[in-house]
Amino acid sequence: MKRNLFLLFVVNILNAPLSAQKANELKMITKEAYAGIPSLGSILVWKNNEIVCEEYFNGANDSTSFKVKSVTKSVVSALAGIANDYKLLPDLKTPIFNLFPEYATDFSKNQNIGFTELIRANDSLKRKITLSDLITMQTGYLWDDNSPLSSRVFNSSSDPVRSTLDLPFEDFPGTKFKYCTPASHVIAVIVSKSVKGNLKEFADSALFKPIGVTISSWSSDPLGRTMGGTELSMKSSDMIKFGLLYLNEGNVNGKQIISKSWINESTSEQVVLNEWDVLPGANGYGYYWWRRKTNGHQAFVASGYGGQLICVIPDLKMVIVTTCFVNDKNRGRSEIKRLHGFIDKIVAASM
Repeated sequence: MKRNLFLLFVVNILNAPLSAQKANELKMITKEAYAGIPSLGSILVWKNNEIVCEEYFNGANDSTSFKVKSVTKSVVSALAGIANDYKLLPDLKTPIFNLFPEYATDFSKNQNIGFTELIRANDSLKRKITLSDLITMQTGYLWDDNSPLSSRVFNSSSDPVRSTLDLPFEDFPGTKFKYCTPASHVIAVIVSKSVKGNLKEFADSALFKPIGVTISSWSSDPLGRTMGGTELSMKSSDMIKFGLLYLNEGNVNGKQIISKSWINESTSEQVVLNEWDVLPGANGYGYYWWRRKTNGHQAFVASGYGGQLICVIPDLKMVIVTTCFVNDKNRGRSEIKRLHGFIDKIVAASM
């Protein structure tokens, strides 16, 4: 009986409305963040069913859309989950070349090419890589997301899917985590193929509209396929709504938008990842969702270049959103690490 009363006391404390003193403390932390991160656009904090902090900087307001960069990947993960719930997405163990026969090498037509053995060996690995390898960043590809040359090759390709599937390998697929933006574009195209439609249109009807979000911009590749790794624009309040979808295990106003099982699966530790340079307290990677501990509490994070973050902390019933302008004041990936430091302060102040 005493234990039950203690647990009830703890739950009531965690669910209590934020005091004026704590709200003011959060505001001071956001000002400190702006002083340390001149490109900061916004910080929003949701706790216990309400926004408890909403601050904008550098001329931004609640109508400003930000390019959320790799947060796009977490949205693609959600769309893969919805397609899976509809029983349209192939099993994650499916080799991706089963889905792209048009990109398979026909050696009978290429008898006179050089380095045939190397090409055949690479082609053999191509046929082993699966959807699971792509969505957990274990492709095995020889790729460096932080290399300007790699990015230029991918971004200038007339067919980014083909160029991705033609990448050489440095590891066996499914054995090693290595961040690879092109992989998420391939997953996006697979989802699009699965639902037999444009990915953004599918997102608008199956995801964004049900959670009350309107997307102003989401770029496409040269063949008109919605970009899967980046280039989605969202307002800060839209990012909160997306985070709340995960906080509430896929449910919005009593309607299950994404199955609880996919939410749990995609935010669980699918890959062991105990260290990442811009993610303090890293403890695993899911399906395009990062995992970390903040003040001892498990969080999962949608993370985008330059400081675009959606941090979901289930046991505290919190969602924290940050955005930054990617301009000459922005220090790139290092802004992410700085913002996680301020997220830790926000969590501590709100407890």
